[in-house]
Amino acid sequence: MTEPDGEEAAPMAQVLFIEDSAVEIRLVTDLLNRARVQFDGHWVTSAEDALRFLRNEPRFESAPRPDLIFLDLNLPRIQGGGFLKELRGLPELKTIPVVVLSGSDFEEDVIGARELGAVHYLVKPLNYEKLCEVVARVRSLKLETRGDDLFLCAEDLRRV
Repeated sequence: MTEPDGEEAAPMAQVLFIEDSAVEIRLVTDLLNRARVQFDGHWVTSAEDALRFLRNEPRFESAPRPDLIFLDLNLPRIQGGGFLKELRGLPELKTIPVVVLSGSDFEEDVIGARELGAVHYLVKPLNYEKLCEVVARVRSLKLETRGDDLFLCAEDLRRV
């Protein structure tokens, strides 16, 4: 997309939500929409499907590389921590920022998620201000104004 000043606009961010609760997915997207933040969202309900999505395996062959991942820690079968370990073992994907969404505010859970590579840890229930603050602080993303809306945009780190 070309801006009125002739500059190319950054591509809209690809966001992967790994959450087994439709209610939680709706809450996060509603909060982002309330902030008028535009993004391309993709949802999976398990860590196994998330890994298939990231590896472009069957059912996900055309899935884009996400610029940001929101991860629920309490997932069926492979928990969020297991997913983080797997993700960090994939050199081509380990740089994707992951924001953990959890019902736990125990310090050991926060520290454990950070040690496994999470860039932020949000405690449910989420609130509008905190979610927007965290998204704005992810270094590879930026909020860009386009008309009356904000677009969550990805810096193209792969061009470097």
